[in-house]
Amino acid sequence: MDSHARDMFDEGNAAFNAGRYDDAAAAFASCLAREPDRVEALYNRGNALQKAGRLIESVESYLTCVRMAPDFAPVYCALAEALRGLRMFGDAKAMAQEAAARMPRDVDTLICLAGKHFDLGEFPEAARFYGEALALDPLHAGVLNNLANALHCVGQVDAALVMHERCYRLEPDNPTWRYNRALAMLAAGDFKRGWAEHEWRRREPVAPQAGPLWRGEDPAGRRILLVAEQGLGDTLQFVRYAPLVAARGATVVLEAQPGLERLLRSVPGVAEVVPRGASAPTDMHCLLMSLPWLFGTTVQTIPATLPYLAPPDALRTAWATRVGDEPRLRVGLVWAGGARPDDIDCEVIDRRRSIGNPALLSRLAEVPGVRFYNLQKDRAGLPAELDAVDLMGGVADFADTAALVAQLDLVIAVDTSVAHLAGAMGKPVWMLSRRDGCWRWMQDREDTPWYPTMRIYRQRTQGDWTEVLGRVATDLRALAAAHQPRRAAPAAPADPATAPATAPAAPRTAKITGAGNGPILRGPARIPA
Repeated sequence: MDSHARDMFDEGNAAFNAGRYDDAAAAFASCLAREPDRVEALYNRGNALQKAGRLIESVESYLTCVRMAPDFAPVYCALAEALRGLRMFGDAKAMAQEAAARMPRDVDTLICLAGKHFDLGEFPEAARFYGEALALDPLHAGVLNNLANALHCVGQVDAALVMHERCYRLEPDNPTWRYNRALAMLAAGDFKRGWAEHEWRRREPVAPQAGPLWRGEDPAGRRILLVAEQGLGDTLQFVRYAPLVAARGATVVLEAQPGLERLLRSVPGVAEVVPRGASAPTDMHCLLMSLPWLFGTTVQTIPATLPYLAPPDALRTAWATRVGDEPRLRVGLVWAGGARPDDIDCEVIDRRRSIGNPALLSRLAEVPGVRFYNLQKDRAGLPAELDAVDLMGGVADFADTAALVAQLDLVIAVDTSVAHLAGAMGKPVWMLSRRDGCWRWMQDREDTPWYPTMRIYRQRTQGDWTEVLGRVATDLRALAAAHQPRRAAPAAPADPATAPATAPAAPRTAKITGAGNGPILRGPARIPA
C-alpha cells in the first residue's frame, strides 16, 4: 500500500472509531481510488456505510469484496447484517451460513448465524448455534442472554431461566439482560420476582417535569401522572390500575398515546387525560407498567373487573345505527399488527404475530350464520369470500373502534391492540397467538387472568396459521349455530361526542428488546488495521 493510500486507510479507521462514519467511508473510498483491489479498504468502507445507514451502498461494497476475495470470511457476516437491515432476512441467513462454513468456531459468526435463524422464527436452530457459541465462550453474557431468549421462544422457559441466572451472575447491572430475565419470570407466572425485575426496563427519568417518581407511598391528596409507555396494547392492558391509584386518594392524570385520549376518559377514577408529552401540573409520576409491581400483583390478584373501558354512550348509539340490524352472529376480524418500519426488532415480531397471507381467513367463510366486520385499520386484504362489512373509513380513533366493537358478538384478532380493547370491554375475544407467544399470556394456556372473556388459540407449530384457523372455524360453527339474534339499538340524535377525532399517529415503541424480539448482537464488523 503506497503512503497516500495508507494515510487514507488510517484516517478512515480513526474516523470510524470516532463515530464519524460518513467521513470514514469517504476516506476508505479515497484509499480505494489509489488501490482498488485493497480488500481491507472495501470491507471497512462497507462497515462505515452500514453504520451510516447507507445500506444499499454497503451491500455493494461487501459484494465487491466477496468477488475479489471469496475466502475473506468476515465479510459474509457483515453482509448478513446489512441485508437484515434491508429486511432481506432469507438472504441474510444465507450469508451468515457462508460465514459459518468458513469460520465454524468463531463466536461472533455463530452469534450472527443464530440471530438470522431467530429473525425467521427458527428458534430450535437459533438455540443450537447459540449453544455452540456458548461452548466456545462459556462466560459470554450476550450469548447466555440470547440463548435464554431462544429457549423461551421454543417453550423451554425453565431452561431459559437457568441461562438468565448465569447471565445475571456475570453482569448483574446490565438492564437489557435483566429486562429479558423479567419477561421469562413473568411468562413462568413468577410475578413476585418478575415485576421487580421488570423495573430494569427503564433506568433513566421519564417524566422529571411531572415531579418525583411515585414508589407506592401514600398518594392521598396528590396529583399523579400515569405515564403511558411501550405500545397501545400495553396502555389498554395496564390502565386497569388507574382506578386503584385513585382509590388511594390520588387525583389521577393519565398520559395517552394519540388515538387513545377520547376512549381513556371512560376509565373510572381518571380525572384528566393528556396527550403524550404534554406538560401537566402534577406532584408525582409513575410509569403505567410499574403499577403491577407497586400493587404486588400476583397471578391470583390481577385486577380483572370488566369492563373498565367503554365508548361514550352517544358514540355507541351512533355506531349502532351505522351497523344496523343483523340477525347473524357479528364477528370482527383483525389479522395483522401495526407495522413499525423504524424498529426492525418490532417488525420481526410483527411478521410472526400477523397472518402474513390474509387469504387464509377464507377458511372462515365456510361457516354459515356469520356476518364478518373488518376491524383492521389502514390495511387491505380480507378475502372476498368473507363478504365482510368494512366501516373502518369512519373510524378516527379507539373510541370509534370501541363503539364498533360494542355492536359485535365476538372479536377474532391476532395479538394486537384490538384484542386488548375487546378484552378490556368485556367482549368475547378469540386471540390468535404465534407459537412463541408474548410473555403476558404465560405458557400453554387457553385462557388468561388478564381478560376473563378471552380465549387463546396458539399455534401448535411455529408459523402455522392454517391449523389455528381450522380450530377457530370449528368453534365458530358451533357458536353461530347457537346464536340468538339481537335487535339493533334505536337511532339517537347527533352528539358532539361522535365527532371524528384526529387520526392516531404511530405509537412510540420501547427501545429495549426482549424474548420474542431480535436478540442482542455484538455488532457486525471487525475492522482490520
